[in-house]
Amino acid sequence: MNPDPETIIIRPNVSHPLVSVVVLCHNHAPYIQQTLENIFSQVTDFPFETIINDDASSDGTTSVIRDVPMPSTGVTLISHKINKYSQGINVGKYPMSIARGEYIAFCEGDDFWISSEKLQRQVHAMRRNRGLDLCVHPAMRLSMRTGKQKKGFDHGPEEHVVSPEAIIARHNQFAPTASMLMRANAAQDLPDWFFNEPGLPVGDFFIEAILGRKGVLYLPDTMSVYRRDVPGSYTNSFRRVSGETLEKRLQRMLYFVEKLRDMEGIPEAALDQRLSYVRLNYALQFLSAGDRERFIRASRDIRLRGHGGLQAALAAMRRSRVAFAAGRQAFHALRRLKD
Repeated sequence: MNPDPETIIIRPNVSHPLVSVVVLCHNHAPYIQQTLENIFSQVTDFPFETIINDDASSDGTTSVIRDVPMPSTGVTLISHKINKYSQGINVGKYPMSIARGEYIAFCEGDDFWISSEKLQRQVHAMRRNRGLDLCVHPAMRLSMRTGKQKKGFDHGPEEHVVSPEAIIARHNQFAPTASMLMRANAAQDLPDWFFNEPGLPVGDFFIEAILGRKGVLYLPDTMSVYRRDVPGSYTNSFRRVSGETLEKRLQRMLYFVEKLRDMEGIPEAALDQRLSYVRLNYALQFLSAGDRERFIRASRDIRLRGHGGLQAALAAMRRSRVAFAAGRQAFHALRRLKD
């Protein structure tokens, strides 16, 4: 008998799975069927298991999951009664701890894979590169608001190893969650604070940075879709938060990024650049909200190499209300153009 009442073995365990696919979902009823069908349709020459973690969905996600046609073996559902994320608990901790594969692949419940050979290609690539812990690939960005698709997370047309500096010193995410295949022993050995300290804003960057200290293996094939503008997603909620709540989130993010500083293999100059980009992302949210006081606090410690024009514009907006108003107008126009 399973000792955890929230864990349900839907299909009997696979003997010695090579890959554990972890699916994290919360209120993903409109999307989860497509997510699971594309996972179950993977064509591999090795066994894999699927671990679905439903974080107390209230929209019928669990019922949809149970109705999806499934393979004969290797499907586990973790159905939480109380939402873990709202308690500051890392929702990936438990499914990763019970994963039995040599590799772990992630796919959030509102994303999906578009190649039936995704796992096969990534596993073969990782076997050729035994010194690396993380493999990623590009994805299509699908806007749920406009229906438009655009290729994203593209780092070139050839397979190659991306340096830790290039991964860390970025303005935004290096790779989408649904593209990640990692060695399980490295993933399960992430720092204790990653799993247990409350308030970690986003996990992807820390996985990229920590598991990518020897480099990240990049495959040029576009093999997943990342849904944008999904109600309740982190990106959507980030844009809606403002004021003191947003400022506290900034301090929390800076706190966790600083934890990387003393880790072996983390380039310090790249980390400083990333911290400035974190401050910039939050400063732009305060700019969008017209909150000049918090914009000033968020932006005054930004030191971005190679961005003299941006640094000058931020300084001008800190000095002048007129410049701040003009900057806000320009930022909204640019955001509309990108959306």
